Amino acid sequence: MTTKSNNSGAGWLIIIAMVLGMILGIMFTPWLSRTSRASSAPLGLKVERVTQLVERAYVDDIDAATLSERIISAILDELDPHCHYFSAQALAREEESIRGNFEGIGVVLKYMDDSVFVNSVMPAGPAAGSGLVPGDKLLRVDSTDLSGSGLEPDQVVSHIRGPRGTTANLLVQSYGQSQPHTVSVARGVVSTPSVAYHGMLDEGTGYIRVTRFAESTGREFHDALADLVQRRMKRLIVDLRGNSGGVLESATDMANELLPRGSVIVYTEGAHSRRKTVRANAGGLFTTGQLAVVIDEYSASASEIVAGAVQDNDRGLVVGRRSFGKGLVQRQFELGDGSAVWLTVARYYTPSGRCIQRPYDRGTDEYYTEFLNRMFEQSMTDTALASLNDSTPYYTLNGRTVYGGGGIYPDHFLPYFTDSLLAYVNRLHNRGCIDRTAFRYTRANAATLVRQYPTADSFTARFNPPQSLIDSVVADGQANGIALDRRSLDKYRGFVATTLKAYIGESLHGDGLFTRIVLDNDDEISRTRKLLAQ
Repeated sequence: MTTKSNNSGAGWLIIIAMVLGMILGIMFTPWLSRTSRASSAPLGLKVERVTQLVERAYVDDIDAATLSERIISAILDELDPHCHYFSAQALAREEESIRGNFEGIGVVLKYMDDSVFVNSVMPAGPAAGSGLVPGDKLLRVDSTDLSGSGLEPDQVVSHIRGPRGTTANLLVQSYGQSQPHTVSVARGVVSTPSVAYHGMLDEGTGYIRVTRFAESTGREFHDALADLVQRRMKRLIVDLRGNSGGVLESATDMANELLPRGSVIVYTEGAHSRRKTVRANAGGLFTTGQLAVVIDEYSASASEIVAGAVQDNDRGLVVGRRSFGKGLVQRQFELGDGSAVWLTVARYYTPSGRCIQRPYDRGTDEYYTEFLNRMFEQSMTDTALASLNDSTPYYTLNGRTVYGGGGIYPDHFLPYFTDSLLAYVNRLHNRGCIDRTAFRYTRANAATLVRQYPTADSFTARFNPPQSLIDSVVADGQANGIALDRRSLDKYRGFVATTLKAYIGESLHGDGLFTRIVLDNDDEISRTRKLLAQ
């Protein structure tokens, strides 16, 4: 839910603190000796004294705003890896993600060859129907040049977004047209759903993919669930892979839809926060059917609350790989100038009493290094209990043994799919060759594609990437130093074709279509479906 700030500022401040300590020792020893209680002074008083000394006595002028931000970050760096300081600008971006909406025109941008393009137009956004199509190059917004200007992505976004009701005047260069034209879009509120896709995988199996936990996630999940229940769903797969968490209340709202009334979902407790237990209310839409929650090493925080509640209540299967291991709850404290800190105020515990927070006593660098090492070990094993660092047993509602101390351990472990022939297509994918090729094709054919495939259903049913597109991926790889591996390409040609189709479909009809298309080739979801069938 949070990101870490740069630690270089902390090291610089330590040096300053050491120098200040020596100065105080040399110049103010008599004063300090008379103030015997100084060593036990409150933290705020000591920091205030030092900052006043720097402001009043330091030899050079200082940038007070920058120094104060570094001091705050240095203090938070001494606590845990998930405490964080946000400037006013950074906080505004975080709050957009938490709210699940922003004010703008509703397009997804793509940056390529020092230019800014429209990657997709959000179907329900203000720009829908404006004439913008995927592949349009944005040359200017109002009086600000965009193409080739060297602007950072955040700067481009800040110029295009704006208060609802204002107008963005875009100078647009469409593919194949010699002259640019102007498109004017009235800005509005743009929703960014956290339920990326939901649908039926077969006659009885429903699927919901949740990518983050925003304030709107509980409502979105309820609506998706209601639709699937109406379609006579008997089994449900909730996909939380890659979901790093977010709003705790949204996690409890989701679990409330899945657990019988009275079931403990989670409880929280801290040194300055009394224990608070959250239980499921009546009225959950899917409290008895077969259930599987899919997690991986990037599933964290709120995702782990849902998975832990399902597991400890023996409500369903937790499938996948050991989750990240974040069991800390942050609260936002505003600082009066638009900035804020996220401060850890409690730990959360699963119904069986597990705190799944990974150890962080050896510092932030070691905290994330351990995570990377654990990922490597998981890639070499076939057991969910690899790298078990706390053997304390906990027990589910029906008496099964589960473990804490570093993430949720799945009931059914899904090891990484390994094949040496995958290396070539993985390089193509990771270096952006498939994505670039799909976008270039979409840009050159946008008008035709929109006309031929006006809906997500029509595109899914009838579009198939031509062989020339796969050849273009290979050529892009060779241009980027990736030599052709014919055996790999022959074996995984279907993967390349499906990924191309998913990227093109995403540009035409939104990111939910990407998930829908790749699902048919998702080995982990296929294995989860077999587990539910058993």
